[in-house]
Amino acid sequence: MIRSLPNLTSRITFPTMSTNVNNLPRLPIPGLQDTISRYLKSVSAIADQATYDHQVQLTSKFLSTSAPLLHSSILTTDSLNSRNLLSSPSNSYIESHWNDMYLEGRWSLPVNSNPFYLLENWKGLDQVAELTWKIVKWGQMTKSKGLIDDSGCQQSYPLTVGTSRHPHLKGRDYLQTHNLCTPHVVVVKNSKFYKLPLNSLSSMKENFKVIYDLSEGEDVCVGVGTGLSRDDWGELRGSLGNEVAFHDIDSAAFIVCLDEHNQGMNENEESRNMLASVGNRWYDKHQLILLGNGEIGFNWEHSFSDGMIWNRLIQDCETLEFEDTGGEGGFEEVKFSFDEKQKEDIKEAENKVTKELEACNHNHLQGSFGKDVLKTWKVSPDASMQMAYQLAYYKMHGSVPPVYESCATRNFWRGRTETIRSATVESKDFVESFLNDNISDDAKREAFQIAAARHVEIAGEAKQGLGVDRIFLALEKEAERMGVDVELFNSDVYKESKSWKLSTSNVSHPSLKRFGFGPVVGDGYGLGYLVGGESFSVNVTNFEGGGTDGERMKGEIMGAIEGLRKLF
Repeated sequence: MIRSLPNLTSRITFPTMSTNVNNLPRLPIPGLQDTISRYLKSVSAIADQATYDHQVQLTSKFLSTSAPLLHSSILTTDSLNSRNLLSSPSNSYIESHWNDMYLEGRWSLPVNSNPFYLLENWKGLDQVAELTWKIVKWGQMTKSKGLIDDSGCQQSYPLTVGTSRHPHLKGRDYLQTHNLCTPHVVVVKNSKFYKLPLNSLSSMKENFKVIYDLSEGEDVCVGVGTGLSRDDWGELRGSLGNEVAFHDIDSAAFIVCLDEHNQGMNENEESRNMLASVGNRWYDKHQLILLGNGEIGFNWEHSFSDGMIWNRLIQDCETLEFEDTGGEGGFEEVKFSFDEKQKEDIKEAENKVTKELEACNHNHLQGSFGKDVLKTWKVSPDASMQMAYQLAYYKMHGSVPPVYESCATRNFWRGRTETIRSATVESKDFVESFLNDNISDDAKREAFQIAAARHVEIAGEAKQGLGVDRIFLALEKEAERMGVDVELFNSDVYKESKSWKLSTSNVSHPSLKRFGFGPVVGDGYGLGYLVGGESFSVNVTNFEGGGTDGERMKGEIMGAIEGLRKLF
């Protein structure tokens, strides 16, 4: 049975809320000449001279032929959209394309899309219940009156609680946001689902304890379907019926996963369970997870929100006080009924998801010093980490790779992210200098500081929406729409320059203990990192069979950082 679906567009529907839209500028559209200049600078770090010269020729040809037409069309469409921001289909030149990238991507969500957080200040079952209560209250507050003391765009905040992602058989997912007038969460234990209304914090704590002590599990785990590729999950879900049960899950504020007791988990096992657990999960929604050892974290459905919003949610839940209403209430099981054929299909899905998720390796690095030491090197702590990553990769693979670092653009209305292309000529010079025994320590320090300063410069440009990758994506889409063939876009170096062998992101916040996500290419690494005052952490992921080695990468990163420390 196939469900009826709403009309699908490129838009994400934002609930009505108090907004500071009029106080924020719109995302700028980078100019063509500046974009090409930034692109060529990034390519020069990963290409030899002959290849670079060919890219110069291709970009020159692009500028003299189709680029002005494509760029002008983007500007015209953006101007039309700006006339009514609250109802236009795209509120920046990149928004609809970015939504399409997530919702039309047919890859599976765990590892490939959803990242995870492990929290610093929350532990155990009672605190899971308390955090659940606060998140829902926070969600109600964002929908009713917005948040105070936030200079960035708040339009995405009301989506954070109550939104569910749905698979679609025709190649596109859609999002549905539910109101929180009579909120409930769905708790998962032993792959059984329980609907729990939020009557009061005290009753919720009691209900969590009862659910946690339940030992009975399901013989099939329907949640594994959310770990399939989106088309496979859409086909499976459409064949399973049980619409009432699915609706109970979809309409929940979010999912709470209570894992079986397992006190002996090490750090790598914690990361695997947070990012890529096969059972007891529902990846189509945000998930609050109690690991078997009492650690608490989130697995985030990433299509509509990013780290700055997640950090604000956690920060507020640690400081805001919400009155316990004192009501009483129970919970009910979300009952599924499957015939033998459906059970076989679910078990086949479980085998498929298990095989895919087990191909992702997890290695966690914990450092014993942080910003307090890094700042004595007179460079940005983030730039220090980025240089260490490139140095580690070079020692393993013999080259400077294309590097993606995520940068938030929330200072613009409905801004999300831009790419910091962290591999630069300056970082390449530093890596080669550092590994050259014939170069003095003074020269190595100078090369490092120059590379770090360049990183800060390009990061600042990205924060202002002046990067390479978002505008090039828009130009590619416009060329596709207009039937224009662009030789540059088909060149190997252009494609290689955005094949992120190192996909990195820094979401440093005192509320966080760990952050991780999967690699974005088969022969690359995912590096989620935090830099605190007295420590740093890096969660390293890689795929089996891609010519990568996550355990060695972890060691090389530590060696690179220690080598820099000795240099200073």
